[in-house]
Amino acid sequence: MRRYSPGPTALKEAADWLARLHADDRNSDDERAFRAWLAADPRNAIAFDAANAAWESVGELSRDLRSGQVQLEPSVSRRTLFAVGAGAAVLLGSSFAFLQRAFAEVYETEVGEQKHVSLQDGTAVFLDTNTKLVVQFSDKNRLVELRYGRANFHVAPDSQKRAFAVKAAQKLVIGTHSNFDVDREDNRISVLVIQGHTTVENSAWDAGGSQILSDGERLIFAAGHLGKMDRPVLLPLLAWHAGQEMFENSTLSSVVEEMNRYSTVKFEIEDARLANMKVSGVYRVGDNVRFARSLEHLLPIKVRIAKGHIQLVGDEARILQG
Repeated sequence: MRRYSPGPTALKEAADWLARLHADDRNSDDERAFRAWLAADPRNAIAFDAANAAWESVGELSRDLRSGQVQLEPSVSRRTLFAVGAGAAVLLGSSFAFLQRAFAEVYETEVGEQKHVSLQDGTAVFLDTNTKLVVQFSDKNRLVELRYGRANFHVAPDSQKRAFAVKAAQKLVIGTHSNFDVDREDNRISVLVIQGHTTVENSAWDAGGSQILSDGERLIFAAGHLGKMDRPVLLPLLAWHAGQEMFENSTLSSVVEEMNRYSTVKFEIEDARLANMKVSGVYRVGDNVRFARSLEHLLPIKVRIAKGHIQLVGDEARILQG
């Protein structure tokens, strides 16, 4: 059976829908009309996918920490997440779940990359290294799922009064006109409120047992433990916003763990005596080789650089000198 290939007229109609559905003033009437258009002919979904594949989204600001450069690059593709076969199009075209998937947006950074993005509601998001977000807006909610990594959210007020929530593991972080960081490492979740208020609750919109955070408060969840709230010194925790790390009397083992997040060239502590040595200062992340040279001057260590890793070993002469 010959596969359907949409012609110019069908592609023009699909492109018009694509523009309409990504417009700032898109509303529920547009979405209902779009669903009706999809259901009217299975070929419409194929034409829409073809138009969407050719659509180039606006640029977004990216910082490559490995080179220190800030550049504009094409934003993440907004390709729809539905099958393009005619049979699948019939099923998906008639479902609201399909419509939601069609407008899910995925934003990612690689190791050593940070990125600014602006969501369709005006919310500004800053992704740290090795981070993945899935953004899904509807008539009722603005939902962002943090799959892994760390991100800062500067939530914009919404004319439709929709809640804004970040889902991380089994937690929802709900904010209105607020500025906060969410950090997810497996099932360990950290929420830091920089300005405004957020509510943290279980990942259901009607869940109870919520906790409210305000300016400067942090809430940390670890698997199997209740959330722990504190009010930490903010400056070291916000240094990553500037592509830096700030250490104050930190152990070398914790320092290299943090620096390794930003580079594919990993530190390895080969000498157990080095692990608890202390490091202080402000350092730019992303260039572990340069940081290793700094460590050689600060501590009684020697650096051995090999492909893909940096070994830290004790400098016996300096260790004996104390």
